[in-house]
Amino acid sequence: MKNVIPIPIPIPIPIPILILILILILTFSVSVFAENVASTHHDIEISNESGLALNSNDFYFRINGRLMVDFSTWQGAAFSGAVDKNGAGSEVRRSRIYLKGMYKDWQYRFQTNIDENGATNSNTYIKYSGFDHINVFVGKHAEPFSLEGSNSSKYISAIERTVTGNSHFAGDRELGISIAGNQTNYTYQIGVFDIASTAIDANYAVTGRFTYLPFNVGKQLLHLGLSVSSRQLDEKTPFEALDRAGVHSTDVKSITTDMFYADSSTVYNLEFSYRYSNWSLTGEYLLSEFSEINSLSTREFSSYYFQSSYFLTDDRRPYDAESGTFLGIIPNGLNGAWEVFARLEKVDFLDKDYGSKAQIFTTGINYFATKHTRLSLDYIHSDIDYGLLTQNGESIDGSAITFRAQFYW
Repeated sequence: MKNVIPIPIPIPIPIPILILILILILTFSVSVFAENVASTHHDIEISNESGLALNSNDFYFRINGRLMVDFSTWQGAAFSGAVDKNGAGSEVRRSRIYLKGMYKDWQYRFQTNIDENGATNSNTYIKYSGFDHINVFVGKHAEPFSLEGSNSSKYISAIERTVTGNSHFAGDRELGISIAGNQTNYTYQIGVFDIASTAIDANYAVTGRFTYLPFNVGKQLLHLGLSVSSRQLDEKTPFEALDRAGVHSTDVKSITTDMFYADSSTVYNLEFSYRYSNWSLTGEYLLSEFSEINSLSTREFSSYYFQSSYFLTDDRRPYDAESGTFLGIIPNGLNGAWEVFARLEKVDFLDKDYGSKAQIFTTGINYFATKHTRLSLDYIHSDIDYGLLTQNGESIDGSAITFRAQFYW
C-alpha cells in the first residue's frame, strides 16, 4: 500500500480576521525591514508614516484604512420605537481598506467597506493633477457639499454626523466628473454626477462647494463656505428622508419627511467655523426645495446646528487649506489629547402638516491616545414632534449613550 500524504483542509477564516492578520504582517515587516530598505540610495523607499507606502521616483503606492467599533444603549421611543422601552446595540460601524496609487500626474483611489454582509465599494476614482492648483476627478467620489459632509468621519468631534451633515438631500458618493482647485485662502469644487439613472430616465446632479478663509493668523482661524446642489430626480420613485436621530446602532429611524413624488430639487448649505487656540465654534444651515410632479407647489425642509469644542490639552485640529476641511489630531503630549464638545441641532422635516420636527442635543468627550487611536463617549438626547403622520401629532423623546473605539492608519 502506498503512503498517503495527508492534504491539509483549509479552515475558513472570517474576512475581518484575515484583514487584521494582513495588517499585522505588513506592520511588522515594515518595522523590521524599513531600516535596511528605506534609504534614498535605493530605488524603492518604504514608509509606514501614514499607512504602508512604497515610493519609487514617479510611482507611489499606499495602503491604509480605518476600523470603528460602536456600543450603544438607549431609552425612549426616539431610539427604541416604543414608549418607556430600553434597548442596546453594537456594530462595526466602519471597516475600510484604502488603496491609493500615483504615476506622475495620474492618481487612483480604491476604497471598500467590509462588514458581515460582504464588501461594499465606497470610492473608486481616477485623479489628474497636471494643472496648476486644479485637480480633475473621474469615477465614484463624494459630491462636494457641506463642511461635515466633506470632513472625514474619523476626524469629526461627535461619533455620528448631524442630520444636516448626512446625505439625505445632496447625495453622498456618486459616479461623476468634478474639478477642484484652491489658492491660499479659498477652495472650490464642482461636478456633474449620475444619480440612479435608468434606461428611460436621466437623473443627474450638479453640485458645487466654495470655501473662503478670511484669516488664519496665529491662534485664530475663520472658515466660511457655501454649497449648492441642483438635482434631476427619478419621477417614478417616491422621495422620503429618514434618520436615526443620532444613534446608528438602532434600526429605528424616527426622524422622517412625508413620502412624495418630485422631479427636481435644489439644496443650499451655509457653513462656518471659528477657532481660537484650543476652542472652536462651528455651525451649518441647510435648506432643500423640491418641485412636485404636476404641481406648482414646492416642498421645503431645513435644519441647522451649532457645535462648541474645547481641547483640555494643548491641541487643536489642523486646517487643510487645499480641501477646506479639518484633519485629525496628532497629540502634542505623550499622554495623548483630550477634547470635550457640545452640539445642538434643530431639524424641520415637516411640510404640508406631514413629517417631523426634531431637536437633538449631543455632548461628549474624546481621548486621542495616539495619532492612530481614539476612544469616544457621547450622550445624545432627542425630542421629536410629528404632524399628521400620527392621529394627534404626538411627541416622543429618548436618551442614549454611545461608546466608540477607533483605529486608523
